[in-house]
Amino acid sequence: MSQPDEHQQSLLQAAKNGDDDALGELIENFRPLLRADAQRTLRDIQGRVDASDVVQMTWWSAFRAFPRFTGDVDAFVGWLRKIHERNLQDAVRDQNAEKRAIDREVAPSAVLPNAPARLTSPSQGFVRQEQQEQMNTCLALLPAAQKEALRLRFYEGLSVADIVKQMGRSETAIAGLLKRGLSALRAMMNDQMQD
Repeated sequence: MSQPDEHQQSLLQAAKNGDDDALGELIENFRPLLRADAQRTLRDIQGRVDASDVVQMTWWSAFRAFPRFTGDVDAFVGWLRKIHERNLQDAVRDQNAEKRAIDREVAPSAVLPNAPARLTSPSQGFVRQEQQEQMNTCLALLPAAQKEALRLRFYEGLSVADIVKQMGRSETAIAGLLKRGLSALRAMMNDQMQD
């Protein structure tokens, strides 16, 4: 990897000091790399698993695990890619298990018309559903403006500039909403993990 730039180093330092907005921006810097890895790895199962979904899962996994991270920017990239690699392996494994079992299964549409396709194994699906429910519960507790800013940024993938236009607030206000929202979300998620 090339020498990390000063901006990435300052983002990492700010993230280590508890700046969730800096952490989000740092992870976002590597989204194209993660997406390229996902598209390459998931090429054979494209259409059944979306690369963006795995990248988003990696984003949230890294955000939640970051308090335990130690190291510099190069170590961060390796750490982030390792998380992403595990998520990709899980997606491929789950799809291969589905493919092997397909001959023994009745198509969901034969039993329930319009049934959604299962993208994961039952146990993996349960864990993901539980994590998503936990995330939704925590998000619901946030003030409306913070919740909307986070939804637009991380679920819709909008840039801060686009969020400014959509919410009709200044860039500083949006940055504050994202920072406070991420900090509160992290605290709530960590509290639930410790319970």
